[in-house]
Amino acid sequence: MSLEPTNIEVGDEYGDEYHAFADLIRLRHVLACSLKFKPILEAIKRGYSQASEMVRSESKGAISGRLDIPLYLSRRGTNLSWPRTFPVLIAQATASTPENQLVVDTLRQMVRRLNTSNFFDVSAERTYCLNLLRWGREQLHSEPWDSVVPTRSAVRLRREAEHRLRKRQTGNQPAYGQFLEWYRQWSLDSALSSPEESEQLVDLLLAFPPGDFFGDRVFEIWCLHQAIESFRRCGAQLVDGPRLLLKRANHPICTLNFEGYQFEIWFQRAFPSTVARWKYIDSRRALGGIPDITVLGCDGRQLLIDAKRREVRTQTRSEETYKMLGYLENFRSLFENKPFWGALCFLSDSELFREVSAEGNHRIMLLGAHTNDSRICAFGGRMDTLVSEWLSERQSEASLDSKGLPPHVM
Repeated sequence: MSLEPTNIEVGDEYGDEYHAFADLIRLRHVLACSLKFKPILEAIKRGYSQASEMVRSESKGAISGRLDIPLYLSRRGTNLSWPRTFPVLIAQATASTPENQLVVDTLRQMVRRLNTSNFFDVSAERTYCLNLLRWGREQLHSEPWDSVVPTRSAVRLRREAEHRLRKRQTGNQPAYGQFLEWYRQWSLDSALSSPEESEQLVDLLLAFPPGDFFGDRVFEIWCLHQAIESFRRCGAQLVDGPRLLLKRANHPICTLNFEGYQFEIWFQRAFPSTVARWKYIDSRRALGGIPDITVLGCDGRQLLIDAKRREVRTQTRSEETYKMLGYLENFRSLFENKPFWGALCFLSDSELFREVSAEGNHRIMLLGAHTNDSRICAFGGRMDTLVSEWLSERQSEASLDSKGLPPHVM
C-alpha cells in the first residue's frame, strides 16, 4: 500500500480546518523533536557540565575556606560565642551552567507544548505525547535539572552555550554538541531558514514512530489492502466503504457483494467474549482473541487472516498455526455449523503456500509475501487462490443445501 500526498487548503477563509491542521503540525513537530531529544538528554546526564560558585558559610573554631573579610569586620566586637565562628566563602560545584540552563528551559517548553495533546482525539501520536509528557516532568524533578534555574533568555543562553562549546569548556563535547544541533531544529524559524534546513524540518515532521510496532502495523494494513483487492479481482463488488481505520471498532472497513452473497471485512475485530470457552479462574474473565482481519459472511461463515511480519525460510510455522487453532478451540461454537478458514501471512523469499486441513473442511493457509518488490505479485496470486476457494466453498454449500444434503459432505 503506497503513501500518497494529499492537498490541504490553508488560509483564514478555511476557518476551523486550517487551525486544526496547524495544531496537528505543531503537535507533530514537538513529538518528532521530543523523540530525538530523549537519547541526547541521557547522554548529557552521563557527564553533565559543572561550574564552581562561592557560597557563604560559617566555620567554628578554625577557618575552613576563605575568610569573608567584609562580613568578618562588620561583626567584630559582637561575635562573643565560643568557640568563635568565622564567616567564610566556600567553593561549591553547581550544575547551573548556561548549557544546562538551556536544557531546563527547553524541557519546560516541551512539557508546556506536549500538555496540549490532551485536546486531540485518541491516536498513536497522542499516546506518544502523553508518554513523553510524563518523561519530561520526571526529568524536571530529577537530578541535576531540579537544581538548575534559567536566569537569562533562551537566546542568550544558547549563545553562551555555543561559546563554551567552542572553547571546550563543557566537559562533554559530543553530547552538548548534539543538543545544540538538535536545538536548531527545535527552534527553527522556517521563514528565516535555508532550503536545506527546511527540508530537514519536513523530514522530521514526517518521521514515523520508531520500533517494530509501526512496521508490524504497516504490514497488517498492507495485508488488509491485499485481501480487499483479491476479493475485487475475484468479482466481488464494493457495496460500502472503505472506511477510515479509526472507525474499525464499531464498523467494518468495507462491505462487498459476490453474486448475491454479501460479506464484511473487519480490521482488528475481537471475538465476542460471551462465546469464549476458556476463562481466567481468578477473575472469570474470558480469554479473548483479536484476528488482524476478519471476513464475515451474511450466513455466519468467517475467514480469519493474521499478518506476521516475520521472515520465514521453511514451509511450516507451528507456533503461529497453533495460535490460529486456538481461535477454533476457544470459539468453537462459532464454527460448529460452518468450517473454520484461516490464513497466516509472512515475509518469505521462498514459495511459501502451504495448507493445513482437518475433518469438517477446516483449513489454514500459509502465505508468503516476497520482500523483493519485483515479485510482490506472487502474494496477490496466492491471496486470490485463497479468496476464490473461500467464495467457491459457499457456492458448494448452497448447492448441497438446495438438494437436501447435509453441508460439508466430503
